[in-house]
Amino acid sequence: MPLTRILSSPWTDLTEFDSASWATTGRRQALSQNVTFTDPKQQVLLPALATSSHHYAVDGSTFDYVVVGGGTSGLVVANRLSENRRRYFDDKPEAIIPWYANAVDTSVLLSPLSAPNPKLNNASRNVTVAAVVGGATVVNGMGCARGSEADYDAWEELGNPGWGWDGLLPYFKKSTNFTPPNPDVVDRWNMTWDPSAYGKGPVQVHISNFQYPDIETIWEGFRQQPGATFPPGASSGFGPGAYWTPNTVDARDMTRSTARSAYYDPVNKTRPNLRLVIGQTATKLIFDRGKPLKVKGVRIVSSLDGKIRNVYARKEVILAAGAIMTPHLLQVSGIGPAAVLKAAGVGVKKDLPSVGANFQDHATVVLWFDLSTPSFPNPDSITNNATYNATVWEEYFTNKTGPIAAANSNSIIYYSLSQVLSPSGAASIASRLLAQDATKYLPSIYSTNSALLRGFDAQRAILAQRFKTNTSSYTTQPLRGNGQSPSPLLKPLSRGSVTLNLSHPEGLPVVQYNTFLNPIDEELAVAIVRRSRKYWASPALQKLGPTERQPGVQYQTDRQILDYLKANPLALFASLAHPSGTCAMMPEKLGGCVDSALRVYGVKGLSVVDASVIPLIVGTSLQATVYAIAEKAADIIKARG
Repeated sequence: MPLTRILSSPWTDLTEFDSASWATTGRRQALSQNVTFTDPKQQVLLPALATSSHHYAVDGSTFDYVVVGGGTSGLVVANRLSENRRRYFDDKPEAIIPWYANAVDTSVLLSPLSAPNPKLNNASRNVTVAAVVGGATVVNGMGCARGSEADYDAWEELGNPGWGWDGLLPYFKKSTNFTPPNPDVVDRWNMTWDPSAYGKGPVQVHISNFQYPDIETIWEGFRQQPGATFPPGASSGFGPGAYWTPNTVDARDMTRSTARSAYYDPVNKTRPNLRLVIGQTATKLIFDRGKPLKVKGVRIVSSLDGKIRNVYARKEVILAAGAIMTPHLLQVSGIGPAAVLKAAGVGVKKDLPSVGANFQDHATVVLWFDLSTPSFPNPDSITNNATYNATVWEEYFTNKTGPIAAANSNSIIYYSLSQVLSPSGAASIASRLLAQDATKYLPSIYSTNSALLRGFDAQRAILAQRFKTNTSSYTTQPLRGNGQSPSPLLKPLSRGSVTLNLSHPEGLPVVQYNTFLNPIDEELAVAIVRRSRKYWASPALQKLGPTERQPGVQYQTDRQILDYLKANPLALFASLAHPSGTCAMMPEKLGGCVDSALRVYGVKGLSVVDASVIPLIVGTSLQATVYAIAEKAADIIKARG
């Protein structure tokens, strides 16, 4: 049994959250520590930041693997690497009960402000980075959908053999286990899913038995949308359509299923080759002397005693700190764009401009409608009606049923760009995209680095092709049964960046979303507002008496709508906490950071396994995708021996 030591870092990416539901009752007071694991025969070390741990890594200790990051991908890889062969958490209800997915628990997040965004009136927006064992899976909105086949096939088209839909499907299955709703619920709501899309994996997913009565009206509205399709399941790669989507709910006890509960808790007492060390933060990679350039370990600092320690890897250091903090750790260690490193006073080990470039997230337009005749109960009843609140909490603790046992909505509709505009409108957008001088709408580094520009050109060609088809989703409406109507831009053309803070390189990085840097994104955000308005104007929805509150019917022209979005952070989120792409898996000649085996170019003994490797963001939330990436990564790493 090989020994694996895993270092868990607080810098784990938050892959999804319900950004428009800011309930003040029951905000999580959940965990704020990360983990380190070790396996006596196959060692993996994960440095973690914690607030209540008294455990230390031994200075100078050596393991087979050091995994930096204790979130979604880090725990998956740690579990799988230690197959060849303690936990210290507060188990608060806020981190376990599904209903809490309706609010964002900021107590377990690092929330630095982004750099001022020139296209959003120079406003800064929050950057959400989960700082908890299990990462985003402990605090996100619990959605567990997959992108379309075309989304993942695009990765393969970008030079990554084995990373298309067919190559990833076994790992989607390996990671998940689906429990259907009760038969009477299925009949009542005409629910559908594809059982062949799931396996017997550790991550539990479920469509809730509880649905608010107005969900029936929501589905009537879906059926009235021109060209809407109704594929059998949201996890089978169909793309656009209306679906019953599962959430990460463990139907055995109606609790949140997380990376921790799926990959760590079941093995922590029985697998001596897996150890979790908390209270540590990875600050720098350690290199062998001489050439070729090789990483041999990680420098960590304890939040408990402030001491600096070094830990070493016999085989590999594996970065799983998320799309914000993985590029930061690389850059502060001397791997990244040379100009940035030199300006920050960091010695250049490897000039790799792709580190921190290609940043993508799902900017999200949020409409709100006041409903004059909603049914009772509805999603707002728990916070607005004290009697109902008390009743449903008692129901949950007694029977594990009702709305507290449910997470976010299971009802969602995805639209292709042709469905947002028209087939001719989508074709026009594709043509105009290809005709752009890309350098005018990209960060300045693309003008000085031909490989990055070639990579974006390859992405652009794929996006233009997808825009003209119904194989990939451009936006979506996840609807809960009240007047909340968020719609993300699932295929952004703008690219942001993650770079060192030049005056304080060891501090949190500078995150530039660059929302709307490409003017086509602006244009399509307005189109999404109009698409959402059409849905709420459907005959079926009129029984709810909807009146648009945000933006408001007074905003009608494109300029009026766009100005409103830019000026109101609750109407336009720069991020849906789906950061990706900052260490892209693409050929180095296309501006890639890692190859298809996830090894960092030009550096031996170093790989990346988190959402930062995603070259082109998929058209859905990232949770299911990151689980699959990490499962595949574990097999790739184990195959190296």
